[in-house]
Amino acid sequence: MFTTGRISNFVSWSKGDGMPQATTYDPNTDMPLHQVKVGTGGTGPSDSSARPYRTLPNGMPSNKLVYSIDSMRIRSGFTGNVIGFGMRRSFGPDTKVTGYVSVTSVVDSQAQKKYFQNPPDVREGYLKIEGSWGSFLAGRAAVLFDRGAVTTDFLYLHGYGLGFPADLNSSGDFPTAGQIGFGVLANGYAAGFVYATPLIAGTQLSVGAYDPASLTGSDIERTRYPRGEFELTTDQQLGALIKLHIYFNGAFQANYKQNATDAIVKNLYGVGYGTRIELGRIFHIGAGGHWGRGLGLAYAGLSSDAVYDASDSLRFTNGYFVMGQVVLGPFDLNGGYGRTNVTMTTTDLTSDSNNPSGDPTYSWIKSQTGISGAIVFHAREWLHFDFDVFHADSQWDLGERQQINFYNAGTTITW
Repeated sequence: MFTTGRISNFVSWSKGDGMPQATTYDPNTDMPLHQVKVGTGGTGPSDSSARPYRTLPNGMPSNKLVYSIDSMRIRSGFTGNVIGFGMRRSFGPDTKVTGYVSVTSVVDSQAQKKYFQNPPDVREGYLKIEGSWGSFLAGRAAVLFDRGAVTTDFLYLHGYGLGFPADLNSSGDFPTAGQIGFGVLANGYAAGFVYATPLIAGTQLSVGAYDPASLTGSDIERTRYPRGEFELTTDQQLGALIKLHIYFNGAFQANYKQNATDAIVKNLYGVGYGTRIELGRIFHIGAGGHWGRGLGLAYAGLSSDAVYDASDSLRFTNGYFVMGQVVLGPFDLNGGYGRTNVTMTTTDLTSDSNNPSGDPTYSWIKSQTGISGAIVFHAREWLHFDFDVFHADSQWDLGERQQINFYNAGTTITW
């Protein structure tokens, strides 16, 4: 029997631009131009201060408003608070069986309701059999698609930090996001079956069939078959000091239109790739990216306006990142950059004939760029102190923009 876990608490200060105004106004004529889809990207919702962009010649304030955010919260870290329970037994001379369950919770109040307790999330629960033939996992665990990118973020940047807090007003039962949404796509958790080959010259192939991810709330949320995923990894020692890890993974999911024949199908798919290089115990660097259709900003299968347009066409998304770490005794100096891009469809770019400005009806999220930095002090093997900063730059297709900084400090204990 064994147990693993971590508990963290952070103070997070958010300061910068508020979300763009839902209706964009011409700064010269004060006439409405188009609507802005603000519920998908950027940082919010949150209470914001507002001021008119200018005073009109007639002395009245402009309809165009400038929003700003200055907010402090108490939060969990990138992984949340996790406690895991496991059992491991031998089954024959070269086979072992492991059963594991983990529960995740967050300390920040949902919607800042001080009487509200976030329910625990039984995030993992699986049986794993391992032998000379490889391994087989059945149950709920972290999926394969873009697992390498999230692991890099954990190892080199936000493993003991907070990063991007996402929604400032409500935790939504989720931990904070680290670099996810800014060049990194979360792999998430799902129920499924996964087979991994034995290591051959440091190389391993894992293939999985998972409970299908439905784009809930859309017109194409119906599914038929399990979601297929894979990951190919290799670990190589180059000389006495250099360790190299390379990964390549992917996923495919067919989604069908509700209350229609199976002739209308939208295929969600993506690939992820990257590498990590460790030069001894001091210098570590990782880089990679992802691309595909219907992936959105956070994780594949999350329904949002970043995933599909008004005609249910899945958008193309790509992202890339680089992260580095310098280890100086008990201190880690970490830094990273990432960007996610969403490609507009023909429907998005079609002008609204009823709009005198000639703009399309909506302005959609186009990109999110994040720059991170962190200092971690490992006071003990089990006690860690972190100060990290995150600069988020979100841009919409028709010119709207939000820039906001996050300053986070906290501590984590692990076992």
